[in-house]
Amino acid sequence: RPVIRPFRDRLSRDIFPERDEVPKTLIFAKDDSHAEEIVRIVREEFGKGNDFCRKITYKSAKDPEDLIAEFRNSYFPRIAVSVDMIATGTDVKPIEVLLFMRRVQSATYFEQMIGRGTRIINDTDLQAVTPDAYQKTHFVIVDAVGVVEHPKEIGRAHV
Repeated sequence: RPVIRPFRDRLSRDIFPERDEVPKTLIFAKDDSHAEEIVRIVREEFGKGNDFCRKITYKSAKDPEDLIAEFRNSYFPRIAVSVDMIATGTDVKPIEVLLFMRRVQSATYFEQMIGRGTRIINDTDLQAVTPDAYQKTHFVIVDAVGVVEHPKEIGRAHV
């Protein structure tokens, strides 16, 4: 809650002040139970119903591939919480916010996670899932755990 509430409050004021809608946001949790807790808190803090925020892990009640497709192609969910499922190899171009609530030791893995926000999307496809977005010009990293500054390993070397 100490991370989600300020995130909610600063979204329209500081992060995307020109928007009324929450941009597609991917939250990285440390494990499945942590993901469950984050989903519960996001739903409480935003007060926008169960479809607004979904957990997308291998333990999701619904087929994770269907949930990823919804996150990629539909208005809901606005916020997805994942552990590893969307961290690599999954293309969700409309993501505009990455919120880290877990540490990452591997430099390669961290770069792959950051890559979820770097995907380019044309304006029409972005507006199909985020109607008040005119174009994706950047993405935002919200670092709640110091993952950006924390040293990463490449093989056995630290960077």
